[in-house]
Amino acid sequence: MSAERTGKVVVGFDELEHSRQTVRWAAFEAASRQRTLLIVRAIPVPLEQITRIHLPSEAVESEPLRTESENELRAMVAECRAELPRLEMETSIRMGHPAKILGEAAEGAEMLVLGPPEQTQPWRVLLGSTSAELVRTAELPVVVVRGERENERITNSPDEFTRVVVGVDGSRGSQRAIEFAYEFAFRHDAELIALLAWNEIRKYALSVSARRKLNWEEAHETCQRVLSESVAGQRENYPDVVLRSEVVTNEGAADALFSASEQADLLVVGSHGRGPIRSSLLGSVSYAVAHYAQCPVAVVH
Repeated sequence: MSAERTGKVVVGFDELEHSRQTVRWAAFEAASRQRTLLIVRAIPVPLEQITRIHLPSEAVESEPLRTESENELRAMVAECRAELPRLEMETSIRMGHPAKILGEAAEGAEMLVLGPPEQTQPWRVLLGSTSAELVRTAELPVVVVRGERENERITNSPDEFTRVVVGVDGSRGSQRAIEFAYEFAFRHDAELIALLAWNEIRKYALSVSARRKLNWEEAHETCQRVLSESVAGQRENYPDVVLRSEVVTNEGAADALFSASEQADLLVVGSHGRGPIRSSLLGSVSYAVAHYAQCPVAVVH
């Protein structure tokens, strides 16, 4: 049974340069949803960062770090309040493993917003960053704010979205992603692109052509049918959302989503794909786009 939702939007905040933009993204999204924003500053314990041994959150105390973090948080809150004076905000500072702290803070929340996975150090590549771990383990929608274009959008027009892309594969996971994407596009008056990538179309058609006459058009029609059936319910719920459906046949799922992210303001994917199409948006694809897409990615669990 899932925990009761508090309605909060939770965002992780740290010393990295892009973190301020991540908090601003979360602040405008919380304001759009009319939700409270909870900014969480997790102060990592060095031993945990290299061993992944999760110590009790307050087992190691460092007053200078805490004081500095409080000052940074205070400045961040003031910046958000200057732009969004009606936004309700809360803050939290804890010492311990960032993924554990953020995961606990997000229990029952509506959304968790994070910066992009960091892979600048060898041990991060091997063990995974906070964002990478939470994308895998969280039980709520996780938005990873990333991309150079996004930095410009947040700076100049943080409340404007033009294009939302959602990956479709006919699975229950992608259905939740579609619901999330439709609601987001409706709220932000953005165009929605439902994208289905099936890089096995040609191979499948050729493999069965000797047994019966299955041609390219039939395979393409199958994809169109899956797309149409997947979005049907939400089209009725959000008739004002401009929807464009696309079947991509010359790229794999990850490559198609990477390409789409170049012109998107948000890319939405399910955390796992288990649909009727074999080349579906599997967990590995969702994990890959969260790491390398050119725009923010929402992974819907």
